[in-house]
Amino acid sequence: MSGKVLVAGAGMVPFQPLGCSASHATMAGQSIRAALADARIDYDLVDQVFTSCVHGGAGIAEHALSQMGYSGLPVFSLADACVAASSAFQLAHNSLQCGQAECVLVVGVECTPPRIGEREFFGFHDDPPAPAQLDSVNGFISQRQQPMQLFAAQNSWLSKQQGIYASSFEHVLERARTQAWLNPYAVLNRAPDRDGRFAPYLCPPACGAAAILICTPAFALRFGARADVRVLASARGSDSSSEQESDCVLDVLGRATTRRVAQQAYQQAGIGAEDIDVAELHDQSVGDFMVNSAALGFCREDEIHRFVQLNGPLKGQMNAVNPSGGLLGRGNAPGATGLAQLVELVWQLRNLAEGRQIVGARTALQHSTALGREVSVTLLQRT
Repeated sequence: MSGKVLVAGAGMVPFQPLGCSASHATMAGQSIRAALADARIDYDLVDQVFTSCVHGGAGIAEHALSQMGYSGLPVFSLADACVAASSAFQLAHNSLQCGQAECVLVVGVECTPPRIGEREFFGFHDDPPAPAQLDSVNGFISQRQQPMQLFAAQNSWLSKQQGIYASSFEHVLERARTQAWLNPYAVLNRAPDRDGRFAPYLCPPACGAAAILICTPAFALRFGARADVRVLASARGSDSSSEQESDCVLDVLGRATTRRVAQQAYQQAGIGAEDIDVAELHDQSVGDFMVNSAALGFCREDEIHRFVQLNGPLKGQMNAVNPSGGLLGRGNAPGATGLAQLVELVWQLRNLAEGRQIVGARTALQHSTALGREVSVTLLQRT
């Protein structure tokens, strides 16, 4: 599989707090129409559709696409937690490379039911679970269904073993909030006060939708679609037993797997971490931002404190890691988040990220993980 893949269109709706009144169909329809308009093509030119939604239930793809009409297209639906949108994108990317299609729409949507609060979003209900044995890899992995404790253990490890100062954790949060205020699509611009019992080091759950239209160069030439952003690489991997031998919560949450998958993506693209101008990485927690920045090669682990204090620079430009505010600032709508990251990066590469633009950005990295069990890395480049 070596065919080139272009990003022709990108669209997104503003992320909303849990319990928003908009429907899956409304949000998905708005993001799809925005992506099609951006690509300058009509829906009837699309060959396949890949959708992602975590809390939608059966038939959600039909509802998400209902505003575009029932066209008989092959539709593939995924619900794979925080990597659902990235999974949909990668399968669509593979479909183009294999020659099964010339133009594919990828849409992710999440309209989290009002009954799901912030604590339940992280698997933590009002009745506290039995104390977990967080002293071995098996104990850590057993907590993936209630990850709040994993993220607390992650912060504890960084503080005690890595010597990360409390000021650095707070700095990550404040920077995410600052960037979110520059991003009209961030949930923090619309979110009410959060549950006082909810850990401040975790990202805010959200509802939202995003869409990406990808195509072959031949299709773009034939129909006049945009052809200014190319997919350089898209890699995927899951955790392995050998990577968990450290018995470290950082590896349970994806540190080692992120390192390996990032290297695969860099090798596919023929570039290195030093070539990345802008990145959107998975920061479901403050610790995620720190650990994943190092795992992706943006700094060494013993440089995390300095990297954070310098506001996540790449090639000397501050705020180049998660200029959108990341999950901590924009919010996490699992079925849409991976595509929202890609939309932000397309805008950055096109110099359209007003107020948060990374000047001269040419090469971008997107990173998703589902509590370490699955990790994806996608690289984009302005042509």
